[in-house]
Amino acid sequence: MNKHPSGKISQPVLAGVLICLTVLLSVWIWLSNQNKKNGHHEHEGETEQHDNHAEEGKEKKEHSDEREIKLSAQQIVEHGLKIEQITRGHVESYISLPGKLVVNTDQQAHISPNFSGHVEQVNVALGQAVERGQTLAVLSVPELIDQQANLNIAQSNLRLAQQEYQREYQLWTQGISAKQDLQRAENAYRQAKITVQSQQARLQALGATGQNGRFVIRAPISGMISQKDIVVGENVQLADQLFVIENLNGLWLEFNIPNNSSIPLQAGQVLNFKANGSDQNYQAKVQTFNAQADQKTGRLQVRAKVTTHAEVLRPNVLVNVLVNDTPAKTALRIQKKALQQIEGKPVVFVIESEEKGQLHLKAQPIEVGMGSHDGQWLEVISGLGEGQKYIADGSFLLKSELEKDEAGHEH
Repeated sequence: MNKHPSGKISQPVLAGVLICLTVLLSVWIWLSNQNKKNGHHEHEGETEQHDNHAEEGKEKKEHSDEREIKLSAQQIVEHGLKIEQITRGHVESYISLPGKLVVNTDQQAHISPNFSGHVEQVNVALGQAVERGQTLAVLSVPELIDQQANLNIAQSNLRLAQQEYQREYQLWTQGISAKQDLQRAENAYRQAKITVQSQQARLQALGATGQNGRFVIRAPISGMISQKDIVVGENVQLADQLFVIENLNGLWLEFNIPNNSSIPLQAGQVLNFKANGSDQNYQAKVQTFNAQADQKTGRLQVRAKVTTHAEVLRPNVLVNVLVNDTPAKTALRIQKKALQQIEGKPVVFVIESEEKGQLHLKAQPIEVGMGSHDGQWLEVISGLGEGQKYIADGSFLLKSELEKDEAGHEH
């Protein structure tokens, strides 16, 4: 019987153990390499992500810097920029009502002739400005020739009666003539004087101060010729309206408000209005209200006297009347011309800081509310504080500069 010696491992078993160890070592080395590779990739990803964040932060900082403008004090002056402070003042809400300018009939003249006659001269044109007493036209009037002839006869009789009275007075003082003769001469002289005065007063009342049958039509008021219906060579009658003169310095402003409206209007109140779609403000003072509202529309007509004089203010011009619909209040306000629109948002250029002689300006978004009645101020609801400095005049130049810089950055 064959027996294995005790305590000894056979060669096949030893070979198997070595093979297993070799396989396990190879697997461990492979897994270690894989972990190192994964760790390297994760580190690279974190580095790339960090770089991306850094780049985004840099872009944001650059974009933020683009919203700022740096100017020196000299540049502020050269560009005509004006710096103001946020203050408190009156602002109020108002509505715009349509209105129309009309002629003040108290300062209008309709001119007709005092005689029927033939037109010899027309001295003015339609739309011409005239002064009171200026000659408008001259008529040849046959009736006037007779009246002026009667005046001439009466004046001749007056001269004869005066001479007779003076002669009788001298004779009476010498004791040659009787007192009755002096009294008769005196009475005749007085009667002739009355006749002349009566003829002169009649002609003056008719406005006939010329000679040879000429009647001069004169302007009764100063103003503008708004209507003219007369030409040289035609015959005119007493009822004909030849001229209309309007004084444009006293125009009326008429507009309507709802009868049940709570708009606070009263006589003597000053209103602002705009004409011809412009931003120019003109003023008028409320004069009267109609006693009754219009039966069809239920609106109440208001009439105001225009107190501003301007060439664009003419009869029949359509205007927009600015009427306060709420009481005025005190609030933070800025000048309206300082407001600009950037990317569809209202902004104001404010001074953030001053460093080394340079002002740092920033386009500050704000929220605005009501405007003042004169259109110059806007209420600030948020975005600015009292005492903060901003650019009032020339803000549009800063907006243009900002938009130009952003366009250059995009390219």
